[in-house]
Amino acid sequence: MGAKQVTRKIIIIQLLVTLLAAAASLALDSLQAAYSALIGGGIGAVATLYFASAVFSVRIGSPAAKIARAFYMGEIIKMLLTIVLLSVALRWFDVSPLPLLLAYMAALMAYWLALPFTYDASVRTL
Repeated sequence: MGAKQVTRKIIIIQLLVTLLAAAASLALDSLQAAYSALIGGGIGAVATLYFASAVFSVRIGSPAAKIARAFYMGEIIKMLLTIVLLSVALRWFDVSPLPLLLAYMAALMAYWLALPFTYDASVRTL
């Protein structure tokens, strides 16, 4: 499975986890909690989308240093983007912090949840 396909699956799983967290927040708490969960999970998905676009912007066959630079800069900007978006959400939106942060963390766990769907057993390493 190609890297772009894996990335798409991870983002889809992040969005599904976000919707599940929002539904659970609505059932267990309130509409505000569900709204907060949607924002939190959305922040995780947006950060992943940014990182993927930064990494995949490098052409295949580029020098390793250029690929590594894109990876590290993408990760740094992803972290800064996450900090800014979480700060904006907590400061200027009427959100509940706990559902927002729990949904954000659940969306980040999508990387682990995607493993069974993206693991290729035919690829062997020494």
